Amino acid sequence: MVIADKPQAIMSARMFWLDWVRVLAMGVIFLFHSSRPFAPPSWHIMNPTLDLGFTLFDAFVSGWIMPLFFAVSGIAVYSSLAKRSTFQFISDRFMRLMIPFLFIGLFVILPVNVYYDAVFHRYFTGNFLSFYLGPYFTKYFPLDLNFSPTYFANSNQGVYLWYLFWLFVFSLATFNLFKWLAEERNRNRLSKLYAVCNMRGGILLLAVPLIIVNIAAVPPYFIFPSGYGGWKLPAYLVLFITAYVMASSPQFEESIEKNRVPALLFGIITSLLVFALATIVLSDSSALDRYYVPVSIVWALNGWCWVMAILGFGRKHLSFDHKYLKVPNELVLPFYVLHQSVIVAIAFYVVVLDLIVIEKYFLIVLASFSIIVALLYPISKFNLLRFLFGMRMKKRPS
Repeated sequence: MVIADKPQAIMSARMFWLDWVRVLAMGVIFLFHSSRPFAPPSWHIMNPTLDLGFTLFDAFVSGWIMPLFFAVSGIAVYSSLAKRSTFQFISDRFMRLMIPFLFIGLFVILPVNVYYDAVFHRYFTGNFLSFYLGPYFTKYFPLDLNFSPTYFANSNQGVYLWYLFWLFVFSLATFNLFKWLAEERNRNRLSKLYAVCNMRGGILLLAVPLIIVNIAAVPPYFIFPSGYGGWKLPAYLVLFITAYVMASSPQFEESIEKNRVPALLFGIITSLLVFALATIVLSDSSALDRYYVPVSIVWALNGWCWVMAILGFGRKHLSFDHKYLKVPNELVLPFYVLHQSVIVAIAFYVVVLDLIVIEKYFLIVLASFSIIVALLYPISKFNLLRFLFGMRMKKRPS
């Protein structure tokens, strides 16, 4: 999920294509999580039989979907910082990210996800109320505050809502750096980088920091694939910072579009390499240690290429407004907060049905989407709910 701040400094007009990318990315993550019961590795709810098609789909999508979210978020932060004071920026980040995470997430939405997970895997027997009033807070509470040396590798910061938690942390951690980079003298120092990236294929050079960090973040302190969407937290931080730097120059928007085809070609090639390496690792668990460096390189390059390709083709073909864009763009955040818990609850009852995999999948998709849309209606109408879900408050008519 990508928070819908609107970057202004890198465009002559509003970036409608970025809004489209944000909405479409949320659609992809919804379809992705709906398919998780049918593909390895083990998830909250699992179908008795797995499906090769969904396994390949999940492996492909996990290679770039969360990097895309953090990249668009980095661009959005550039705009947010440019038009807000320090206090306004921090307050906005807290209200947009931590309010839905701390209150609606931890106390209302996530208990549903955790309950069905515990019942399905036979960690708990009983009804939801007895779970919520008992072991949820004492045993299964999804916020780990035990800051051990491996905290960044395998801790739980809100199940799938970890994105909100870490985006808030990243926003605070990079605040002074971003303010420094925004100074005119420092922007001028980046002019050579802008020139290099504006050459055909040049923007792919920005994958180098991501590759280095992905290699350097070694186990056990950072694991691969991790619980954070198949990526390591430092890699997301690099993507977040790099996207902010890209947002600071109009040349980068042009470069993204110019490099869309090379990025797509490299993305396809690296995806094939990912599948090949995954085949080796899955057949021999010790192979991950032996192939750690090539796996880290290919994984990082694959993610970067697909992010650049998606942004580039989005800028080329989606630079227009539409009457059906405004509402979905506004509802991306509450949709994200709701989506996986609803999917898990529906999947719990669907996987036991006597249906083939594709029928179960479409049943999960249709039922989950219908319930989410029904829940979004009152959320969008009442200011208290809008506030709790991180949305802008509606102005009262005068």
